[in-house]
Amino acid sequence: MRRIILASHGKLAEGMKDAAKLITGDLAETIETYCLMPGSAPLDYATQLQEEITNNQDVEFVIVTDLYGASVCSAMYPLTFYPNVKLFTGLSLPIVLNLLLSYTEQLNPSSIEEILQESKEGIKFIVAQSNVEQVENDF
Repeated sequence: MRRIILASHGKLAEGMKDAAKLITGDLAETIETYCLMPGSAPLDYATQLQEEITNNQDVEFVIVTDLYGASVCSAMYPLTFYPNVKLFTGLSLPIVLNLLLSYTEQLNPSSIEEILQESKEGIKFIVAQSNVEQVENDF
């Protein structure tokens, strides 16, 4: 079994879940979100999550945070010492969709690398092209 947790500053995690639901339907309902809001502390959530992790060693917890090195990611980092926890940073729709649709089995080093590579391929800079036919062929 797997639990996917999106954790972010503000409501980005909820928005990402909403976007995934538009694409995958009810499959995205399995995603949990944590949204750091003013006055809350990510360490409180991490402590709560740590208890769930230790009580559910047969569950793979996949946590995706928004910013590497920021408070949410830093609070989740100690959880990676548990063998059933995987932590990604750089929350994006491609990562979420890959986890929901393409990599449903327990993650291993190879599948993790594939997820990262496929997600990076979704980042493009698009420049207007004068050849409309070429643009239509690209999409």
